[in-house]
Amino acid sequence: TQVRQLLKATPAEFAGSSRAKFYETYLALVKGSGERAKTTDFQRMCKEGIKACLQEWNELPPVGTPAHIGILHLFQLMVELGDASNIYTSLAATKAENLEAKSGDLKSVLQTWRERLPNNSDPINIWSDLVAWRQHIFKAINDVYVPFITQPQPPQQPTADDSSAGQSDGLKSPNKSKADVKNGRKDADDGKPAAGATNSALTSYAYRGYHEMAWIINRFAHVARLHGLVDVCIGSLTRIYTLPNIEIQEAFLKLREQAKCYYDRPQELQSGLDVISNTNLMYFSRGQKAEFFTLKGQFLAKLGKLDEANHAFATGAQLELNSPKAWAAWGRYNDECFCRNLPDTTGAVNAISCYMQAAGLAKRPRVRRFLARTLWLLSQDDANGSVCAAFDAYNGEMPTWYWIALVPQLLAGLDAPYSRQAQQILLRIAKQYPQALYYALRTAREESLVQRRQQAPAAESGAADPATPSQGPPAPAIDELMPKLKTAHPLLTLSMEAMIDQIVHRLKPCPEEDIYRLAHALLSDGLQQLHQQVS
Repeated sequence: TQVRQLLKATPAEFAGSSRAKFYETYLALVKGSGERAKTTDFQRMCKEGIKACLQEWNELPPVGTPAHIGILHLFQLMVELGDASNIYTSLAATKAENLEAKSGDLKSVLQTWRERLPNNSDPINIWSDLVAWRQHIFKAINDVYVPFITQPQPPQQPTADDSSAGQSDGLKSPNKSKADVKNGRKDADDGKPAAGATNSALTSYAYRGYHEMAWIINRFAHVARLHGLVDVCIGSLTRIYTLPNIEIQEAFLKLREQAKCYYDRPQELQSGLDVISNTNLMYFSRGQKAEFFTLKGQFLAKLGKLDEANHAFATGAQLELNSPKAWAAWGRYNDECFCRNLPDTTGAVNAISCYMQAAGLAKRPRVRRFLARTLWLLSQDDANGSVCAAFDAYNGEMPTWYWIALVPQLLAGLDAPYSRQAQQILLRIAKQYPQALYYALRTAREESLVQRRQQAPAAESGAADPATPSQGPPAPAIDELMPKLKTAHPLLTLSMEAMIDQIVHRLKPCPEEDIYRLAHALLSDGLQQLHQQVS
């Protein structure tokens, strides 16, 4: 009633806006002494709210502006109002007998909500508005589902990060229940013997609202940290400890975000390291343990404890050999050590091994930065060839597809100390993705032929300077790659060559264009000569 009176007291401009329509629709949804079913008033107000959103959208310019983001957010809220109406209808019909079926229907809607989120770059106010709105719905779910837990709760035990209380941010962890390792949740009834799968499943269903709260809070904290709002992130993470039950995954994400907040504050690096070191890793998976040790290594490296950092990185990689994050972080650490200790190549050898492991395991476009860094490290090899030997020693899967973006650098590397390694990578590309290499290889071959023709008269007259390095890839390497590509894919190569001939024939400039090009070249040459004479 007070909210309705407040809406009536607002100015007329706000009363007719889409935001006011959203509030009125939400009030129509929850009114009626717990009556949650769809009503005629709710349907009418929902349509009016969508109509108001469309009118405001139509008033905006066709080019995307920041004002469009707010309208899109209101569209999302209006859509979720319809979903909330279905949730309330399901909650009204939920009983102990049909709890599993109703929970399954509810899970599909909540999974859709997890996938329907703003962009990370959207204003933080939009994220905050969405989190606040959804928490009202999650509270309604808890009000219906939690009473189905009839068994008394055992005394709660400290959870994974109980010893992280009392750190510099003042966060103190209330007692949390032990983790149910079998189903991956921190269920409150884990202290009891297994009284059948019914109790565990009932706990999972009953705490679904709290699990969704923890998930959305972690997501909001992550976005806040990306926006540089470290205090907002820490404040949001504090609210997770007020929930009576959360999943192991959410506890892990909470601790990771908290540690990353400390990592962004140089004066609190030691506090973040204490949080990680004092965390009980018993209930976490091997991959999560590996990520914790990787974070620990990053903190130690930033604090200057290099030997301990290297040990932490190694422990993380050993815990989960298939973790690309652990290998990538260890590679960056060794890369930094190499840059600090030039010309010692020990760090470069270790970094290349880690980068190649990370690239072979990740198989995502993001690994291109590891490959680019690998090429640079190969160019810094010493006289013993230890860096190239480390590259040759890698026997894992080669991410050939992501090397395609570095084809120009690989062709230029044919004239570098790591020419043999570059040629091996190009041969892999030629066998698996010939179209991506053929045109660049053909252009390099033509440039090499032109260069050899220009150098031939100078060599005959004895005017060639032996100290002048050759430009472009060496001709023998190009001549070796092209026949192998044509042998592996003869018909495809013939088709590509025919297509190039057609392009050259059909896009050949007309005589007028040739005359214009020559006149422009003469004019540029004349202006250059004039500028030299005047200066």
